[in-house]
Amino acid sequence: MTNTDRRRIDDHAEKIEKEVAAITTVRRNFIKTAGIVAGARLLPSSFIDLQAKGKETFQNAGPSQAQRALKIVMVPKFTGTAYFAATEKGAKEAVAELKGKGLAIDFLYTGPTVANSDEQIRMVDDLVAQKPDAIIIAPTNPEAMVPVAKKAKASGIKVITYDADVADRTARQWFVNQGTFTQAGAALVDVVAEQAGASARFAVVSTDPGAFSQNSWIAAIKAQMQAKYPKMQLVDIRYGLGKPAESFSVAQDLINKFQGQLDAIVAPTVVALPKVAEAVEQAGLTGKIVITGMSTPKDMKEFVKRGTVKTFVLWNPVDLGYLAVYVAQASLAGTLKDNATEAKLPAGRLGTRDAVASLEDITAKGPLTLKNVIVLGDSFRFTMDNIDQFNF
Repeated sequence: MTNTDRRRIDDHAEKIEKEVAAITTVRRNFIKTAGIVAGARLLPSSFIDLQAKGKETFQNAGPSQAQRALKIVMVPKFTGTAYFAATEKGAKEAVAELKGKGLAIDFLYTGPTVANSDEQIRMVDDLVAQKPDAIIIAPTNPEAMVPVAKKAKASGIKVITYDADVADRTARQWFVNQGTFTQAGAALVDVVAEQAGASARFAVVSTDPGAFSQNSWIAAIKAQMQAKYPKMQLVDIRYGLGKPAESFSVAQDLINKFQGQLDAIVAPTVVALPKVAEAVEQAGLTGKIVITGMSTPKDMKEFVKRGTVKTFVLWNPVDLGYLAVYVAQASLAGTLKDNATEAKLPAGRLGTRDAVASLEDITAKGPLTLKNVIVLGDSFRFTMDNIDQFNF
């Protein structure tokens, strides 16, 4: 075999090898393409199976707040006051934060425009029929609210009270307490002692004779007087019925009744305190009668600036409404159990708050063990030095 023949054979073999490689590549590409096509045919049923398994896993994980919007309703004692408007502001702030965390929430704030327990109860009853997930109530009449609160709870609605509690603690899950009656009452009488003396004669302008919160603060005032200021005298209690005109009128009556013998007036109500201050100004007794109580900085700023009121106490109602929504959400989520004996409640910008099964306090009906309560914190003193820092 010549060298020329060998080269021809080698060239032919190389050509055949290339052809075989080309055929192999074509087959591989065909198989790959066929696999993709086959996979594409299988994708819909596989995806459906995956969706079904995912849905099943999601459902088996328990009720999720992401499945539907939670319906949370807040019912204040009445809407026509800056105090409860501030709780609404805080509640909406909490709702916005929770939405930002992926929770769907429908929030409604509604209530009577003036203090009217019958109207409030009627409104709550109507709301219960609409079956919200949670209802946050500041009861005007704690005893009268019990039946409708129990009705709501029995229907599966989470019932949270705030600002004031219902008389029967089994009618709700949790009470969001702005501060114990003991703390608030002591703070008020301490202001009287500091500004009018430990032997001061003072009167109280309250809301309604049956108002549990105000009556409990008065009970705490009396307890603090007995323990710390035995020479101090509470000479009269009048009722403004939660209305500005009536509150102004009873303040005038007190001024006229105790001419020159009244050292201070305490008004543990956001409606009455500014009207008491107005009555004292109109009587020309600014600086001669100490005025303190509970109200909002917005309502009291002018009186503080003029020196008619030097100190009044409250908590931040914005924070109170904010905390109430976090409590309602935690109760719905199950992270705050109805029967918890002690728990740490995450509350957004407030950090954590203690949720406790029992807490001792002074009330209008004597010593009481509060059940399932979360306390916002100590009372805050508003004065000329800090009042401009607040806008509620």
